[in-house]
Amino acid sequence: MFYSSILHTPLGYMRAMTNDQAVYKLDWQQTPFILHPDAPAARQNDVSRETIHQLDAYLNGRLEKFTVPIDLSSLSASLQRWLEILTTVPYGTTISYAEFAEKWGNRKAARAAGGACQRNPLPILVPCHRILKGDGSYDNYSGGDNKNPRHPDNIHRKQWLIDMEAKSSVSA
Repeated sequence: MFYSSILHTPLGYMRAMTNDQAVYKLDWQQTPFILHPDAPAARQNDVSRETIHQLDAYLNGRLEKFTVPIDLSSLSASLQRWLEILTTVPYGTTISYAEFAEKWGNRKAARAAGGACQRNPLPILVPCHRILKGDGSYDNYSGGDNKNPRHPDNIHRKQWLIDMEAKSSVSA
């Protein structure tokens, strides 16, 4: 059985997709989710509701670490490992793609690190927004829309998340 819960945020609409035990996908888009007329009404469960509750708390600066269980089992072992490493990047901090690749085991795999961020099915929960270019800048982000990752709206969402964490971690 699959479940979902939706949250409208300052960054768009987020839909937590869950199974009985864990969240496996966070859809994030700029327009409301429209269910197919023949689809059954969205079913929620405790995991989907808790995921949305924690996302809301996070986006309002009241939560630094997600505790909802995540399910990466449908992904390749390599991508699972990349994403598990992403979850270790602390709230309010950023690292470079090369540093991320080094944590994975090969500092020269920065391009692969970027690819893992782009394929992340759980943006924010698995914090790919905390990964930057070596000089501290950034010019792409896949979270929040299906536009090109270099689209200014997507870059704005990454900046918003980084700024929110920096502000919240200072006032905490």
